[in-house]
Amino acid sequence: MTEDAQKIQKDILNFIYKYKNHTTDQTDDAFNELAMRVFEYQFQNNLPYKQLAKLRHKNRLTVKKWPDLPLMPIQAYKELTLSTEDINQAADVFYSSGTTNVNHKSKHYISNLAVWEASMQVGFKQHVLPNTDKIRIISLFPGMKDNPNSSLSRYVSTAIRKFGTENSQICWENNQLNYDQVVEALNDAVAKQEAVLLIGASFSYVHLLSHLDKQGHSFKLAKGSVLFDTGGFKGKSKEVDMNELYAELSQYFNVSRSQIINMYGMTEISSQCYDRNLVDAVEKHTVYFDKLAPAWVKIQVLDTETLQPVKLGQRGVLAYYDLANWDSCIAILTEDIVVASEHGFKIIGRAKGAVAKGCSISADEFLQRQPG
Repeated sequence: MTEDAQKIQKDILNFIYKYKNHTTDQTDDAFNELAMRVFEYQFQNNLPYKQLAKLRHKNRLTVKKWPDLPLMPIQAYKELTLSTEDINQAADVFYSSGTTNVNHKSKHYISNLAVWEASMQVGFKQHVLPNTDKIRIISLFPGMKDNPNSSLSRYVSTAIRKFGTENSQICWENNQLNYDQVVEALNDAVAKQEAVLLIGASFSYVHLLSHLDKQGHSFKLAKGSVLFDTGGFKGKSKEVDMNELYAELSQYFNVSRSQIINMYGMTEISSQCYDRNLVDAVEKHTVYFDKLAPAWVKIQVLDTETLQPVKLGQRGVLAYYDLANWDSCIAILTEDIVVASEHGFKIIGRAKGAVAKGCSISADEFLQRQPG
């Protein structure tokens, strides 16, 4: 890495560890100062982002606050190389799922994993394991060995390495979920009254519940157990209501709704946002299920046509500002519709139809100007 890159990375790491116990609202000035430096670095070293900024008539002299940063449309990760560093020297590259054609997948180059891992580990500890350091992790999703270019697989493998007990395991074999391993591991945990963290994508749980129903299995998990849904309904042929899914999970695993947590994450970002319910329960506060951003992430909810901020309680498209994306694009316009409140934000769904078309105008305008 260049000297500038090393300095940026070091300062972001320091920010993450310094403000890990702060909310995003408590760090606005410090976030803004570092965000401006990251923007200047990306303006100089990420040509497509520089072109986008110039198209929006924005540069380091005109942008003073993080809400004014030019937003890279998330579709651009499928079309362009968005990196400030030499991609041939990247520590990893994440591809989005949903297609077998690598040329039509989002590509997120990670030049160095230090910031990605710090963001993942600090956020995970805060929101998933707020009152313990180690837990038996049972994964319904493949790890890096079976799925090497998946950000979620790296996430799962990192969680087990950093926070899992020795008997943690990934129940994935021959490119599919191994139901027998899952049932055996859960029965063992129940017999030992050992708390577990069951982690999987949304449809992993859907398939597991179908299997348990057919086999007549259910479990009474030990106190302190957590069911962790990493999301992932988008692009699936079958729609499942989240409330119905979580009600079934509560029934089959004998856990309360407050022990089920959902994450917002995706290939193109380096930091995750989590439901706040586990933290609320541990701190004996009123339990909310809104998502909270860590101190090194800011969000805005924007009108889908004007891309101007909407009021609290109004729906809009999510704009995501992630310091951990220091070596790609700090500011991303997603395709997710959300609503924010004083408690956090909730994911409503993907932009569809006319709403999606309105959101894509910005992307089309930019991508049509790219060479080739």
